Amino acid sequence: MTVRRSPRAALREALLAIGAYPGRPAGAVLAGVAAGLSDFAPDTAPPAVVERLGLSVEEHPWGSDLGLCLGDGARLTEVLWLAGECQVPAPVRERWPDLAQEEWESALLIAKLVLRSLESSAVRRGRVTADPAWSRFRAALVAIGDGPGEPPEVLAAAVADGLLAFGSETPDNLAAAGRLGVSAWPGRGGRVVGLCVLPSGTGLSRLLEGAVGGAVPEQLRQDLPELVQEDWDTVLAVSALALAALEGEAGPAAG
Repeated sequence: MTVRRSPRAALREALLAIGAYPGRPAGAVLAGVAAGLSDFAPDTAPPAVVERLGLSVEEHPWGSDLGLCLGDGARLTEVLWLAGECQVPAPVRERWPDLAQEEWESALLIAKLVLRSLESSAVRRGRVTADPAWSRFRAALVAIGDGPGEPPEVLAAAVADGLLAFGSETPDNLAAAGRLGVSAWPGRGGRVVGLCVLPSGTGLSRLLEGAVGGAVPEQLRQDLPELVQEDWDTVLAVSALALAALEGEAGPAAG
């Protein structure tokens, strides 16, 4: 008997397939991601969001890679990086008034690195470049969805270690790793276990989804003047759903 995957699992599989480049055609990979987003969260990823999403191949001295981008080619990871020191958005401040500025900055940085890990490893002269740190970080993230029965501190420690191995031990990354945790909360379809930011314990996917609709940060307007509100909302929504796809389903919601 064939077991049907949950929408969460299907989206996670579609996002991880980006890392299979160049083994799968980019068009097929993008179609899988678009379908996964629409099936998992049609309210957060309506057609207007999905249609703004693309995949781009970027060339680097060390090779080329494939990653999620906006229609104009700007990588989602680039937008999150440029927004790294923006103020807590008004919708987030209203919903979580005690959230510290440092927690918001760490949330954006962690989201950027998670999305970066979903991009493909570098391809040079037609061959995939082995990257143990990339593989290690991805494995730690996938483990959250595969084994929500594991102690949260064990899952969080593995992700933090993977983040630093993949992103390097910069002061910002070290601070973000120190604020990274794993907790449970009511999510789509029941209780979920996922990444959160400490000390508040707020789920990262909830934070980014809660920021949708907030004004484009001034720093982004200066660095990316072509970025419009719909682009910023797309980056936040897709980042939130990518984080949600990596969460584990811990059972029915209480009450």
